[in-house]
Amino acid sequence: MIKVNLLPVREARRAANLRQQGMLMGAAAAAGLLICAWLHISIGSAQSAEQTRIAQARVELKGLEATRKEVERFRSEKEEIEKKLAVIARLEESRQGPVRILDEIATRIPKRIWLTQLKMQGGRLDLVGVSLDAEIVAAFLASLAESDLFHDVELDETRLAETDGLKL
Repeated sequence: MIKVNLLPVREARRAANLRQQGMLMGAAAAAGLLICAWLHISIGSAQSAEQTRIAQARVELKGLEATRKEVERFRSEKEEIEKKLAVIARLEESRQGPVRILDEIATRIPKRIWLTQLKMQGGRLDLVGVSLDAEIVAAFLASLAESDLFHDVELDETRLAETDGLKL
């Protein structure tokens, strides 16, 4: 004879499988939510740490900006002082220049030469004078050429002049 099982075994198994799948899906969804929450908190804390670092870097940058401005101010003051020192050195040189030139001429001029005119223009020194003979003038020019202060010593002209019976 044929036995017919009227108990809902299949349906009970199906319901149990559905419940088990529902629980697994719920657990997977909960695990997914937990992972998303953990990622959100982790990324948020990393972002806040980076924002803190950025804020600290900005504060440090402001401090360094003040230092940079001070350094620039010192550099401009240094350049200004160097310009002033250069002007002072140039003035000192131009002040001592004529004194050194006159001293050099005075130490190198031989006896029997008399200078009547001394003119300095643009680094060129012109001397006019009288002497008893041309050999003394040549010795004077050679002496000036040996000096460190004078370069390119040249004789422009010599003339014979008679004054009070002397030939000069």
